[in-house]
Parts: sequence; C-alpha cells; structure tokens
Amino acid sequence: MAESTASLGDAPLAGWHFTGTLRTYQAQVLERLAPGSASALHIVAPPGSGKTLLGLLLAAREGGRTLVLAPSTTIREQWARTAAALAPDAAAVSTDPLRIGDLTALTYQALSVTGDGSPFEALARARWADELVDSGRTQAAAETWLAELAVDNPAQYRTGLRGRVKRIRRRFTRERPQAIARVLHPNAVALLERIVDAGVDTIVLDECHHLLDHWALVVAYLVGAIRERGGRGLVIGLTATLPDVADGTEFDNYTQLLGDVDFEVPTPAVVKEGHLAPYRDHVWFTEPVPAEAAFIRRHGEHLDALLAQVLSTPDGIRYLEERLQPADPDPPEDPSAESAPAAQTLEGTAAMPPPSPAALERALADDLPFTRSCGVVLRALAPQHPLCAILPPVLFERCTTDDLLTVLARFALTRLLPDPGAKRQWRYVKKALADFGLLLTDRGLRRGRDPVETTLAFSEAKDRAAVDILRLELSGADGARVKAVIVTDFVEHGNSRGLVGETAAGALRAYDFVVNDPLSAALNPVLLTADRIRVPAARAEELAGALAAHVGSAVQVRPGGVGPWRELDAPGVGSGRIVAAVSALMSAGSVRLLVGTRGLLGEGWDCPAVNTLIDLTTVTTSTGAPQLRGRTLRLDPAWPEKVAHNWSVSCLIPADVALDDATERRRLIRRHGHLLGLSADDDRIVRGLGNALSHATREALDRVLGKDPGSSVGQLGDLVRTEVMPRSETRTAWRVGEPYVAEEREALAVRSASVSALVPTTRAVRSAMPWAVLLGLAGSTGITALAASAVPITPAAGVGIAVTAGAALALGGAVGPLVREHRRRRDPAASFRGAAVALTRALAESGRIRPWDEAAIIVRNEGDLMRIELSGPDRRVVADAMEEIFAPPSAPRFLLRTDRDDIGGRASLIGMIAATRHEGLRGATFLAIPRTLARRRTDAEAFLRHWRENVGAAELIELKGEEGLALLALARRTPRVLDAAEPRTTLWG
Repeated sequence: MAESTASLGDAPLAGWHFTGTLRTYQAQVLERLAPGSASALHIVAPPGSGKTLLGLLLAAREGGRTLVLAPSTTIREQWARTAAALAPDAAAVSTDPLRIGDLTALTYQALSVTGDGSPFEALARARWADELVDSGRTQAAAETWLAELAVDNPAQYRTGLRGRVKRIRRRFTRERPQAIARVLHPNAVALLERIVDAGVDTIVLDECHHLLDHWALVVAYLVGAIRERGGRGLVIGLTATLPDVADGTEFDNYTQLLGDVDFEVPTPAVVKEGHLAPYRDHVWFTEPVPAEAAFIRRHGEHLDALLAQVLSTPDGIRYLEERLQPADPDPPEDPSAESAPAAQTLEGTAAMPPPSPAALERALADDLPFTRSCGVVLRALAPQHPLCAILPPVLFERCTTDDLLTVLARFALTRLLPDPGAKRQWRYVKKALADFGLLLTDRGLRRGRDPVETTLAFSEAKDRAAVDILRLELSGADGARVKAVIVTDFVEHGNSRGLVGETAAGALRAYDFVVNDPLSAALNPVLLTADRIRVPAARAEELAGALAAHVGSAVQVRPGGVGPWRELDAPGVGSGRIVAAVSALMSAGSVRLLVGTRGLLGEGWDCPAVNTLIDLTTVTTSTGAPQLRGRTLRLDPAWPEKVAHNWSVSCLIPADVALDDATERRRLIRRHGHLLGLSADDDRIVRGLGNALSHATREALDRVLGKDPGSSVGQLGDLVRTEVMPRSETRTAWRVGEPYVAEEREALAVRSASVSALVPTTRAVRSAMPWAVLLGLAGSTGITALAASAVPITPAAGVGIAVTAGAALALGGAVGPLVREHRRRRDPAASFRGAAVALTRALAESGRIRPWDEAAIIVRNEGDLMRIELSGPDRRVVADAMEEIFAPPSAPRFLLRTDRDDIGGRASLIGMIAATRHEGLRGATFLAIPRTLARRRTDAEAFLRHWRENVGAAELIELKGEEGLALLALARRTPRVLDAAEPRTTLWG
C-alpha cells in the first residue's frame, strides 16, 4: 500500500487531494504511467478494483478539465460521488450536460445520435456523394444518382457502401470533426460544442468496451474538436474486460481510440489485496437426455445412410479408387502390363488393376490430407477392398466424422454437380449435408449452424445439471451460506433446429427444474426477466409484499396460477428497480436463488451476497466470460470469509456414440482462456482450463472425446465431484494479504520421458562409433605386434588378440559420448532449457524479439512433467514458437531431425511411412521449425546452430516432394513432447 497526500494537478483541478491509502496496483499505475506521456491511456482492471478512483487520479494529475462518460446513470453517480470527495468544492463536479464543471460525469447515451442504421453508413454515403461532386456532378445530381442506384441496383449500391464503410472504419479517428458532424444529430453536436467551449481537455471512458459505432464517432468528434482548438484531447480508457478480436466493430473502435493496453490489473491481485472475494472455477459434465441422445444417434445413422447411398455405390467406390490410385502421367512403355491380371473390387463393380503402391505415392504427393481421408473412408466402407492391403494403418487410422463429410462433399462437387443426370442426387446430398450444419454450394463447403452443436449447447441435461450442482453445494460445509444465480443466454431459445422436447431452452425451462426440485425450491428461487417475475407458489404473497416494500409500489400475484410457481405483476416498475429489489432480498436471505439471462444479470448487476454462479450460457468472449464471473466476486459484508464458486456446464456426446463433436470442449477452452484462477492441481494461479479441471480430469475428458471404450461421461463427472474442495481450503490457498509478484509467465508442459526426442542415445553412439572403430583398429594392430614381438604366438591367437583388443578400445572410444548423453538424460531440465535458449537466441538474431535475458527461462521438474516457464516482454512470441517446435507438426517448411540416420533414405514413400511400425524406429523424432524462423533458410540454420550448441546433434531437413510428405507423416507419428492434457498455460504471481 502507498500513502498519497500530494496535490493532484494544476488548474482547473488544483487543490484536488486524495489522503487515503492507495492499493498496490493503483500506486503502480500512477508510478509507471507518467503524466503528459501519451495521448491515450488504456487501463484494464476488474470490477471492485477501484477503477473509479484510479481514473480520477490519472485525470486530476493531468490538470485539464475533465469529462467522464459512463455506461449507466448508476455508474455516473458513483463517479460524481467519488470526485466530490476529492474536490475542495463539490460544485466543481457536475452531472448536468447544461452545466459543464471542472469534472462532468455523463452517460454515453447523453451523447448518443438518433436515427436508424449505422452512422458509418451515413458517413460513407456522404463520402460517396463528395466523390461524385469532385468528378464534376452537382450536389443535387450526385444525391439523385445515389438514390436511383439504391433502387435500380441495390446489390451494387450496397457493395459501394460497404467498401467505403470499411475504409472509413480503418481511419475514422483521423476524420475531421466537420465530416463526422454531418452524421450526428444536431442536438448531439450542440452538446459536444458546449463541452469543447468549456475547455474540457481530458475524456475518461468508463467500461470503454461499450464503444459502439455511434459512441465511437462521438468520442472521435470530441477528441478531434479539442485538438483542432489547441487542446491535448487526452483519452483515458478504463474497462474490466477487453473486447475480443472476434468482436469486429468493437475491437476496431477500441484499438483506434485507445491503442494497446498500458497497464492491466489482474483479478488475482485484487483478491490478494482483499478487495475481491477468493474464488474457484469448476466444470460439471453431463450427457444429452435420452430424447436428445436419440436425435444425435439418428444424426449419425443419417450420415451412415448417406454414405451407404452415395459412396458405397459403384460410382462412389470408383471415385475412391481413382483418388487413391491416380493414373501415371508418364506411364512406362511395357507391353506386358496390358496382360496383367485384373483384380475385382466389390461385387457389381468393374475390375481394376492390382493395387499399386507407386500410384498411392502419387496420390499422397498430390494431396496428402484428402488422400488420407479417402483411404480411411474406403477402409470403413469396404474393409475387404484390395486397396486396403496397401494402406499403412499408421497413416490410415480411425475414420472420423470430418473425414466422411470431407470426402462426401468433394465427391458431390466433382462428380454430381457437373453431371446433369445426377441432379436429384446432388440435391439429396446438399440437403443431407445441411442437416449436419454444412452448406454445400458450387463454391465448396462451409459450416453453418450445426444442429448437434445446438442440441449440446442448449441441452435439457444442463438444466438438470444446475439442480445437481445446487445439491452438491448445499451438501458442503458452507451449504447454509449458498446464494446462487443461474444465468442463461435467452428467456426462451428461439431456434429449435436440432432441439427436441416440448420446452425451449432458456431461463424459463431452467427455472421449472429448480422450482420443481424440493431441495432447490427451498432456496425460494426467483425467475427474473425483462417482463417476467416468477416465485414459488407457497411464498408468492410473502415475496410480493417484500418486493413491494422495496420498490415502493404495488406488486401483486397474478390470479389463476397453478403448479409450483406463480407470476408476479409490478405495473409501472422498471426492470432495474425489480432487479435491485430482488438483490436486496438475496442479501437479506429471504431469496437464495435467482434465475435470469445475462442481458439482465450480466455487466452492471451488483449483488455482493451472491457466491455461486451456474453459467448455462454459451459466452466465450474476452468481455463476456470475465464479466459474468465478476458477479460473484464482490465482498459480502454479511460473510467476511466469502469464497465464490463459478460453474460451467458442458454436455458431451458419450464415448459409445460414433459421431464426433468437440465444440463443447472448444467452448470451455476459449472461455477459460480469458480467466485467471487457482489451478485445480495446486496453489498456482493460472489462465486456461487448468484453473477448472485437474490434470487427471483433463486426461479423462480427452479419453471421452477420443472415443475410448473404457471411458464414460459418468466417470468423468464422478472424478469432478471428488475434486471439489471446501471453500475454506480455497480461501487458504489464495493466501490473501500475503505479498505477491504481479507478473505473468507463459508455461509449456513437456513430458520428462520425451527428453529422448532432444538427445537420443543412438545418435551419440553413431557419431562416436566411427572414431571408436578407427581407434580400435589402430590400437589392436599395435597391441598384436607388441605381443608377437615379446611372445611367439600362432596366427589364430594373433587374430583373437586383435579382435579382443580392438573391441575393447572401440567400446572405450564410445564410452565418453555415451556418458555425456547419459548425463543429459539424467538432467532433462538442462536439455529443455537448452532448447529454449537456442530458440530465444535464434529469434533475437532474426529480429523477431528483443535481446532475451536467459535468466527468464526456468525449467521446473514436476516428476513426469517438466514445466518450461518464460517471462519477459516477448514471452508470448517465444512460447508460441516453442509450442510449434514441440507440438505434432502441421505443415512446416523445415523439420529438425534428431532420429536415426536411416530415416529418409528409402526410395519408397509408402515404405517410409510403413517404417514407423519397425521397432527400431519407434523413437524416431522430428521437431518442426517454427514459422517465424522458417521464412528464411538462414534463420532456420541459425536455430540449428544454436540447437547443436545448447542441446545436441541435429539435422535440418527442408520438406520437398514425396520424401518430404513421408517425413511429415512420420513426424506426425512420433511420440508427443508436449503434455496432451495441458500443453500450455499462463501463470500469474
């Protein structure tokens, strides 16, 4: 903590003082971001971290008159109250747009434009008209031409508009204020001019991820107008969550107005200082209810039927044969080949020549991924086909859903679409693929809304799981303190594609489950949406009276209700007041469970009493995921030892169902990729799925998704339940109040046993053996000569002495290298650290990173795993590259080869692929050269040089032609170096 009693700036904020104690991270921000150093300051800090005070301190020390923009009136008033406490005169603070004070707090909405459509489109249309005027038309003629184009050729009009919108978006912050003013409402322009005339020089944007189109333009206008009149136009952006790159418009607005993040206050720092509650994330796994499972199974059967009808036909089999056995473009002139016996394929199909490994090689060289898919599909549909005999199992393994759909789509596009006689079949396949969420057009295949994904995302099983989670929480040591919120995406899901059952997914269905369960019904659950209030029937009158007392208006039980719940009516009372009233009831304990949507219970909703979140949403963005979890982290005055539990629910297809779908796992990974929390394995603070699932649970999850016959979703759920620890232990693990280091590190987990991939013993023996053999030959000759001169010996005895002495000397010559390699193996940490050193030196030499402090590379031995930790400003670049090196290669330009020398010396591509079945090649290892170093051969060679210096022998191979494809196939089959369950994570502290 840091004491602060200094004056916070010159006029007009001279005399503003803060005499309290700054939090550690607040003091760090003020220390690291010098006043007057930038035109924009960008701070990321979680809810409850003191962003309001920090923003005021930053603005006040700059000295300029300040405008604060907030997303709601509640937050606006919070800014005004905090500012008044700093100002010597409360009159210096205003919330009135007609009276601009030294600090004025307004809502974004107060500056909002009116009208329909995007203001960027209006700006683009105005720009288009200007272009026409510049080309010689009058303004009236330009406007008339545009109006006629919009009617006569709307597609071309939209195309022209889109192109100009795109260009304006890229540089809207550099537009002159006069140009922006053309698309703003006159009232907004008048208010903005009043603000500029009042001398405002600093603009504070609270929750600045709200910079939608019109607000972004307003801020751009305001900043431009201030700077045109000689002001600085400093923008201070504060937010709890960064917009995601996938957010498109919001992300573009963000980066143009605020630039990169200048300082980020991580949630764990606020927890450790005692200003947010400790927390732990969990995941509950479930599987589809019987009706949904039947739908998914039918979905898989539909695919099988489609394959049987299309690809199992003679034409389909011929297509697979042609893809796997392409004709030789330059066939040899061999008359005997014409008389070679033909082999029958399947009953009813034409005869084909004997399978040719050379033809298969050509297919693989032409298109390795698609040829592999054709091979596995053929093995699945016709396992007795003669071609299957030459398909190496090591490359042509299990046929996945993606393989089936890829082949089917390509077959339809190349065989059915061009054939007028196959028009009906084309339509059939197109419709069938649409059922799988795939849209087949003459341009190819693209993914649409997948009904299986939708079924899993909004499964009824998730609502049932919410009840099970509540039961588990209530059975714990702190069960009497549990106050929970269940959050859904919708009141009712409007899209029933792929869904089964009588009730649509959403808050209404979730509420039905909790109110019908005796245990959760005892929590007096309330359903709250924008236009509905539902409460348990037995407590309806009591809760209606309590709500009426809080809102100061009548709340009545709607007559005629039946069943376990009743509807309440609160005429004339807005949803905001109802939410506040229900939150007060939760704080008092008369309501302990709230069900609603993230639109109502997401950002901006505060109820410190809530300590358990059950997240049934599909949100995964960097904005939405942390915002939802922030609802449970506020300190609760009624429970000073509060610990929050945040639950995600994931619905998985059982391992015994052949259909593949990993969307739920991907959703979990994306969501937790934005969250820092306690590791499920130890007391580390990590970002990623490791903060919700232990290593053992992640391995079990991979087995379920990998269709391991010995795994099940039920077993996975049992494992999760056994790992839920008491909240008191979580609080202890957070070590609240203890000193901490606010530093992030990237960490890669590698298998200790995989050190052989870096320093294989066979290479050490081979490199030493030639010299050892020469030593043995020379030495044995000398020893034999000495022996013969001293003692008469027979020729046979001389040969024996020579062989024995030579072998002994040769072995002795090889011992040294073997001992050195043995030492490396006994210290795998040194080998992995050497790999990281080699990489950072090569990246620095190539100019990809700044000179690297090698002390920032730490390798920790954790038994079966080694953890490579990287800190420093370029840690993510280095971690990305290292992950490429140790991950199964995708399509690298270069491989680093540390395996036996005979790999790659074969003439046959298929032979090389099949060689991986040879026992002597099981340890063969190829590591990919990362893309950042593979662009230039000199960079790749520099990496090779550093590898040899810091790790051991290696060889650089550029993948070319058939041999390159074979080596790539081998590389993909070599033992994994990265840990499959948690290859990479971010560590904090």
